[in-house]
Amino acid sequence: MRKTGEWGEFFPSSLAPFSYNESLAQDYFSLSREEVARRGLAWHEDEERRNYLGPQVQIPESIRTTDDSICGKILTCEETGKPFKIIPQELKFYREMGIPIPRKCPDQRHRERLALRNPRKLWTRQCAKCSAQVETTYAPDRSEIIYCEKCYLASVY
Repeated sequence: MRKTGEWGEFFPSSLAPFSYNESLAQDYFSLSREEVARRGLAWHEDEERRNYLGPQVQIPESIRTTDDSICGKILTCEETGKPFKIIPQELKFYREMGIPIPRKCPDQRHRERLALRNPRKLWTRQCAKCSAQVETTYAPDRSEIIYCEKCYLASVY
């Protein structure tokens, strides 16, 4: 392996057990399906659910009016139309926290949370107190106040 230059290299993507869009790479380095194909990576296509999944379930507005039978039913995501289920532990958590049953599937909720993150890019800005240069994920056009580490620690402690 050392003679051929393979030693210490990553395995080729053709040996990956998961497709690009099934991995965490999609979350951090989002590529379109066309770009994935151009790079020679695998893409997993969701199989369309044409089988009958049971009657359409009306999700209750309040967690107080939700009974345990919801765990045995197949819910449909309002956004993507994908089926999903609620497990008893999840239902217990929602009840304890007073949170209504989600209307979106876990994958869609995850995508929406990722969209709220700062971009994976650093900008050079100035500390609001001492004007030292700081690298931050907050873009210059944003309104957040940026401190260098020294000024931040001085203001917190």
